[in-house]
Amino acid sequence: MLIDMHAHSSAISHCCRATVEEILEADRAVGIDGIVLTNHYLLEYVENGDAAAFARRYTDEYRHAREYGDRVGMRVFFGVEVTARQCGNAHILIYGLPPAFIEEHPEIYNYSQEQMYRTVSERGGTMIQGHPLRRGGTLLDPAFLDGIEANCHPIYEGPCYDRLAPFAAEHGLIMTCGGDYHADSRRVRCGTRLPDFLTGGLDLARYLRETDAIQLVLEEPDGIESYTRVYERGVK
Repeated sequence: MLIDMHAHSSAISHCCRATVEEILEADRAVGIDGIVLTNHYLLEYVENGDAAAFARRYTDEYRHAREYGDRVGMRVFFGVEVTARQCGNAHILIYGLPPAFIEEHPEIYNYSQEQMYRTVSERGGTMIQGHPLRRGGTLLDPAFLDGIEANCHPIYEGPCYDRLAPFAAEHGLIMTCGGDYHADSRRVRCGTRLPDFLTGGLDLARYLRETDAIQLVLEEPDGIESYTRVYERGVK
């Protein structure tokens, strides 16, 4: 199955222009089988200092998305895109944990990279740096990452696969691909090929930690056509 590992919906992500229903229908139209719903999780979204209330709204949106996905035959996994304040506001994608995790850690945007990594790992999740080279960004400490993302949002630099893969291989990291679709551009056909038997978050996280090779479907900003790269962990 082809899963977009980086997806948003307007109910949570202020910069997204489409509901989760519209996002999933756009995905289906280009041949994507499902998403990891990784809405933005950041301090600026917290109202009246009540991080716990925001965490509940955040997880409620996932449950709504999962229910709709089940009705229309689209896979929806839970994820988080944290804007990490102690990491220069780098974006960190968390996969594999239940919605309750974010309710237990409502101020995770304040954690250091090491603290976030250890907290996620202890629960069996995985931590991926999202679009690390976007707008001159830099790679975080690989000692506290499970992987890095090749991102295919068409209004930015492109997936940067050839620049990121050597770094990932050198440090034994996995690579993923996501579209970061906000309905502010065309819908790109991209994502990560995952086995059909992955039905739960922990299965997804375990697969990302343990697989030695993973197939990514990528597309450049010029939109000529999507293409496939097979990334092999540790192979430079």
